[in-house]
Amino acid sequence: MSTLLNLSPGSLRRSARFLPLLALLASSSAWGQVAQANGTDCPDAPKNLPLTTYDEQVQYLATPDCRTSFLDSIQFIPLSRKNENYYVSFGFWIRERGEYVSNPNFSDSPPGNIYQMQRYFLHTDVHLGERFRFFGELASSLVDGRNGGPRPSLDEEKMYVHQGFFDIGLWKSGRDSLTLRTGRQEIALGSQNLVSTRDGRNIRRSVDGARLTWVKGDWTVDLLAVRPTLENTDYFDNPPNHSQSFWTAYAVHPFRFLPRGNIDLYYMGLDNKSVPFDGKGTGREQRETIGTRLWGTTEHWDYNDEFTLQWGWFRSGDIRAWAVSTEHGYRLEQAPLRPRFGLRAVAFSGDQNPSSRNVGTFNSIYEKGPYFSYAELFARRNLVVLQPSADLKLMKTVSLTFNPAFFWRESTSDGLYSVGNAVIVPGSKSNARFIATQASAQLQWRMTRNLTWFTEYGHFFAGDFLKQSTPGKSINYWTGWLDIRF
Repeated sequence: MSTLLNLSPGSLRRSARFLPLLALLASSSAWGQVAQANGTDCPDAPKNLPLTTYDEQVQYLATPDCRTSFLDSIQFIPLSRKNENYYVSFGFWIRERGEYVSNPNFSDSPPGNIYQMQRYFLHTDVHLGERFRFFGELASSLVDGRNGGPRPSLDEEKMYVHQGFFDIGLWKSGRDSLTLRTGRQEIALGSQNLVSTRDGRNIRRSVDGARLTWVKGDWTVDLLAVRPTLENTDYFDNPPNHSQSFWTAYAVHPFRFLPRGNIDLYYMGLDNKSVPFDGKGTGREQRETIGTRLWGTTEHWDYNDEFTLQWGWFRSGDIRAWAVSTEHGYRLEQAPLRPRFGLRAVAFSGDQNPSSRNVGTFNSIYEKGPYFSYAELFARRNLVVLQPSADLKLMKTVSLTFNPAFFWRESTSDGLYSVGNAVIVPGSKSNARFIATQASAQLQWRMTRNLTWFTEYGHFFAGDFLKQSTPGKSINYWTGWLDIRF
């Protein structure tokens, strides 16, 4: 039993400290009725909290009578009686999480176990009118009881500056604007296939650099030049990673040739001084990426299709790689359980010739986590995947999703890679193409706007490639967490 369940008293005590917060948040909605009872017409809070904390809008609390709880009072502290764009906001985000993986790496050594993770954010947001802003965020990511210890760059970073940036409004005319953001920040572009916050891991991703955002009519254009931060485990030890540089131009515009359509157009550049490829060793690569994304939502259908090409050099060889990602869904809003049925079909190129100096393996750069499941057993390289799904609304605030998946290698000459860019299964041990089958389900309960419970269970059946290249053990995976966010 000690192998399966290994939670330290310290982790349990840390979790118990936040029980009073649950009571405070649960009572917030009742307190919010006081303003309406007094006749104050208060705007509703946004229904959903945004992906990135710095995008949250709190001006709905500008009217004093609408700040009816202690948490409201720290979320909007006015700095001017005449202008609601002068204010300070404080907030937090806590994730208490458990995770279990049997047979990591499709092997029973080391044995799997259940362990606890905690992730804490505390932020401040200072607005001085529409042209100046400072946003800062401290964070702590902890893991307790995991066999083998924390995974590098994914699980543990005791205390660190996660974000700290300035926004300067360079120009504004009506709804058009030009804004410069400099400092440490999270970034998420498009559907996060290539640039994401990595929310599925215990350490979210942040970068150091500059972002210029131009909004003109229906166009939104972002120019970025950044470096990712290092996720070292010690206190305040996450400097910029000087072995990597990333730059991009990303544009979004409505695309009226498709029903309620939109189009993303992008160019990305990556310089990485140390990248491993199966059969080719480790070396420096410079990779250029161009792509487009077509997406939209109609009354019943939603679609998200992305097409990407890559070129560049690795050591003394050339890079030629590609990716295709499609996802279509159909919703039956009037049917019982309001189901959405979807199908995701993706392909990411692999290398065709390990003896050649050239590289054909796709690089998913700062990829989304999760994509197929929160287990994230392998990265989106050298993969062909089919993933049907069914999303059911059990209640207004409770959803159940079934999302099995089937995995093949795109090239039988290339191996499998981890989300941390390591080669985890070389391709030379087997000519088989089929990797694994995933059977999984997710349950989410939005208790309030500020409280969300999520859990996922998955079983991974090893296919021929894994059976011939590893011990071939099947994997049981579970995770569950409570998000407390304000």
